[in-house]
Amino acid sequence: MLVLAHRYDWYDHHNSRKIHTSDTPRLGGIGIFLSFLLASALGIVLVGLPLLPVWEGYRSILLLGAGLVIMHGLGLYDDFVNLRAPLKLAIQIVAGVFVALSGATVSAIDLPWYGVLSIPSWIAVPATVFWVVSVSNAVNLIDGADGLAGGVGLIIALFVGLIAIGQGSPLPALFASALVGSLAGFLVYNMPPARIFMGDGGSLALGYLLSVLPLLGLERAHGPVPILPPLAIIPVLTLLYIPIVDTVLAIFRRLGRGQPIHAADREHIHHRLIDLGIHGRRLLAVIYGAAVVFGVVAAGWFTIDRETSAVITFIVWFVALATIIAIGKRHGRNGESV
Repeated sequence: MLVLAHRYDWYDHHNSRKIHTSDTPRLGGIGIFLSFLLASALGIVLVGLPLLPVWEGYRSILLLGAGLVIMHGLGLYDDFVNLRAPLKLAIQIVAGVFVALSGATVSAIDLPWYGVLSIPSWIAVPATVFWVVSVSNAVNLIDGADGLAGGVGLIIALFVGLIAIGQGSPLPALFASALVGSLAGFLVYNMPPARIFMGDGGSLALGYLLSVLPLLGLERAHGPVPILPPLAIIPVLTLLYIPIVDTVLAIFRRLGRGQPIHAADREHIHHRLIDLGIHGRRLLAVIYGAAVVFGVVAAGWFTIDRETSAVITFIVWFVALATIIAIGKRHGRNGESV
């Protein structure tokens, strides 16, 4: 990928909003995509065949794969030709529809102090599409510093895999392991100072995979896709806390200014930390550390009683949000708007 980028001038060119100071190749997402597909295919052939009914399982996997190809292709095309936001959203919705058709839907969620809440199909399908599109774009938004999206994605996938193994859910464990491996290989070239970026082709595909993995079952499954346990919504939101909260704050920030929610700015969490003097590997240490904390808290949902885990989770959420807001206010006093 590096050779092709240098030969054909396929760079992410520097501008005033971006952190990197030189033109950098942006085709790393292709490597992530291809290595994930290869590792997943080998995993299914070597250890996964007994997990899949002859037709339904393969049909579901093919539909999920089709959604991944659509999301990766969209991002890769957008890396070269800037598409209009409505068209990008429409294509992302198509990818989400493929997930819903696979049977991996938000058909039931496990809530603390309530139990399992069943969701009718007329709500489950659009909810699934909304979830896939939202998480894909959220991960895309945090891809703003060397090693950031790839490292956070690796940590999330690692904890998803560990939880899935602990809960006897081999299919998400297999895919999570494949994703961890592909991201680890990419990060060798993406740690500061980055030699290559993942681009939208990588960040959208990564967000898609991180949205789909929990839908394959973080609880003990009674069978493979599409027979799924209830979605453990609290630990899933905890695992994805960093990209989700960063996106929600960006939406409120832009709506408050009368801007479209897809408008670009330089006020994401990583931007604010950089402006406070935390950058490079120090920035990654802070955000990676937070991602690990969220991963441990999410894993606690499956190891201690639900009520205690829920209380701990909500406390961690509150402290994290208060810290982010405090950083934003300090960032504002240093001359930037909050």
